[in-house]
Amino acid sequence: MAGLLLVDIAIYALFTLCIAAIASADQEPRFRSQKYAKGFEGPYPLQRYGSADVSGPILNYWHRSVACQDGLYTILTPRGDSVRQSGPMIVDQQGHLVWFKQYKTTYNANVHDYKGERYLTFWAGDDSVRGHGEGTYYMLNSHYEEVYKIHGANGLYGDLHEFQITRDDTALFAVYEILPTDLREVNGPKVGWIYDGLFQEVDVETNEILFQWRASEHFPLQEAERDREEGDGETEDNPWDFFHINSIDKDWRGNYLISSRYMSSLAYIDGRTGDIIWKLGGKQNSFQDLSGGAATNISWQHHARFHVPYDTNSTRMISLFDNASRGEGAPENTSRGLIIEINEEDMTVAVVQEYWNPTPISSQSQGSMQVLDNGNVVLGYGYSAAWTEFTAEGEALCEVHFGPQTQFHRGQIVSYRVFKQEWLGLPLTSPSVALSGTQAAVSWNGATEVVTWVLQGAFSRGEQGENVGVVAARQLADSEDLDLEFEFISAAPKSGFETIIYLPRDTPYSKLRIIALGKKGDTLGATAELDWEPEEMNKEVAVYSGEEQPNEQDADTEETSDTTSLWTIGIGLITVAVLGFCVWLLCKIANSGSLKNMFTREKNGGVWQRVYAEEELDELEGFSDVESGDHASDSLLKRPGG
Repeated sequence: MAGLLLVDIAIYALFTLCIAAIASADQEPRFRSQKYAKGFEGPYPLQRYGSADVSGPILNYWHRSVACQDGLYTILTPRGDSVRQSGPMIVDQQGHLVWFKQYKTTYNANVHDYKGERYLTFWAGDDSVRGHGEGTYYMLNSHYEEVYKIHGANGLYGDLHEFQITRDDTALFAVYEILPTDLREVNGPKVGWIYDGLFQEVDVETNEILFQWRASEHFPLQEAERDREEGDGETEDNPWDFFHINSIDKDWRGNYLISSRYMSSLAYIDGRTGDIIWKLGGKQNSFQDLSGGAATNISWQHHARFHVPYDTNSTRMISLFDNASRGEGAPENTSRGLIIEINEEDMTVAVVQEYWNPTPISSQSQGSMQVLDNGNVVLGYGYSAAWTEFTAEGEALCEVHFGPQTQFHRGQIVSYRVFKQEWLGLPLTSPSVALSGTQAAVSWNGATEVVTWVLQGAFSRGEQGENVGVVAARQLADSEDLDLEFEFISAAPKSGFETIIYLPRDTPYSKLRIIALGKKGDTLGATAELDWEPEEMNKEVAVYSGEEQPNEQDADTEETSDTTSLWTIGIGLITVAVLGFCVWLLCKIANSGSLKNMFTREKNGGVWQRVYAEEELDELEGFSDVESGDHASDSLLKRPGG
């Protein structure tokens, strides 16, 4: 008899677990999780949703502060060996996904103003061209429509490293071109080959070229701080990258500030002649360093920008991300954010502020530095899956990881740059919903203005509306279908990317829908009308997607049917394994005699989290000294050279 009872319990528990898994809402970000940091949650921790065919990141906060909650959105482009789907991603200030769409390999997502409107911009294409890229720049409006696609001019491809909309409403970006060059001055062949670093400025509407500059016409090859390795430049298939342009900024004078990674220097370019006005750093530095070398000893740097509000007649402020490392195999020095002030009359330079992460991070490549309107600074660590927000004075407020520390600078998951921006997302799609039992999971990919989800019900055409027990609290909106009158059932505040709404068991309606309300109670959108059959819903999951059909870009990135079949088989095997684990777990519960012996709950920051098994409890208990001391575990991360 006891055996039969145990079987009944097992069957019920398995059913409950399956339903709960399907209807689960967003996972909360981790806080100083050792499991996450050491890779026990995978090389790229993700969560799936019941209502949408996208995955959201699971973040690990190493430092966090309410000072980072300014209403801005974080924009990044995860990619790497462990990233199955590449594309631009927007995350809210609670660490939850807002929008994601799959593209080809994606870099440098940001928000720019163009003719009075805000656009989400990014590069997508082929990044396998030896550290460069051949692709297209996309400009999406607030409805996520691809309004502009910009390409390189003069028959060249747009490169991944830079894209800006200038104050003149033009597009500015980097380009690479293979050219024949005499390499004898660097002990190479007379007929050699280089990757030349160019930038182009074009008209957004017509793609007409307005200005072009190339490094080979102004920089001698001997200035390169990256040695020409054996074989480099000897054939057209193996050109030598002597310059490696990775950022361009146009100022109010009409001149350009560029960054050369392989010369470890910045250069200021005349916007009329293309001549070099001055150089900062590298072998031909133009400035006297008043900070004992700290302002000019930059190495493999990225993302140099002028800051116009601080300009005077003679002084200017520049920010940049100093990688301080020369790539794979070189010493892994700690990367920093840097603000410097140059005096163009005295030709001096001095450090204004440095930004060092409390947990030292060395980024071998890529990276960004953004100065926010409130003075805070955001560093994206490029080849290491992290970003940190600092006060203007250099105090770390929020350090966020989107991959484990053990995989930093290994290429498993990276983001070329990271930005915080204002963004208004008003997708033209409809919200998506999944029904399972008495739960509805609803989401709307890209919608930023939804505050409340409202569940409504209606009787199908011809049904009687006098059913006993039906009480309409209020009617929020008239249906477009004149035969249906939807009535209020319940409401739930939007929570994360996906919100769970519970359906009353005694709901008599045969039609349901969920509408999205804004701050002022205005209706922003509605799901499709759902057929409500409680008995059938207890047996299967019904998903009603509000997404549009795939476009050409989506088609380019879709997996083949063979791959899909393999994934289906894999998921089936995983499902069998999970069910087996559930049975084992129930047996353990039966033997222990109490759920209390198997689980415990801890409250962290107002969010209840379930902690499994003694091993993890021991890890968290041993980690309490890190939280109290506010420093990284010595066993987890060590200071470079330590």
